[in-house]
Amino acid sequence: MTEPKKDSGKILDALKGLLTVSKTDKKETAAKPTEIKATGTAKPTLKSTTKPPVKPAAKPVIKPAAGVSKPPAQNLRVIEAKQALEKQAEVLHSKTHQDLINAAYKAAEKLGIAPWVLLRAAGWGHFTENRGKKYDGPAIDEIKTLDDAQNKALKDVLGL
Repeated sequence: MTEPKKDSGKILDALKGLLTVSKTDKKETAAKPTEIKATGTAKPTLKSTTKPPVKPAAKPVIKPAAGVSKPPAQNLRVIEAKQALEKQAEVLHSKTHQDLINAAYKAAEKLGIAPWVLLRAAGWGHFTENRGKKYDGPAIDEIKTLDDAQNKALKDVLGL
């Protein structure tokens, strides 16, 4: 190994001198790496050997058991909604068209609207043609043409 030139004063020349291959006994050997201590005010920059931060693992997705399509709380709400619709259908199917016309008049009075507006919104405009017939239509919650206030007023009058 050859010694760096001391009179050059350049770090680059010193490094080249340390890394040159010397010939001894007809064998080539590379110079061993040595620590270089910097002198002066400039600090040598080193590459970081630390690993990048590890991202936290994603939260596991909990899948419902086989045969269960939704978590139990949602199943309970669905069951309750179905029971409410069945109760409405049972009550409404025990009423005649005239009973529902009367209920629509009372609900319209509470809402401050004309009864025919409510009857037509519910799709009950034809009930006057056969007033004694039992109702066989959908439950109130299934009638999509009623707004929320009309829906609530009809259910209140009918006790649903």
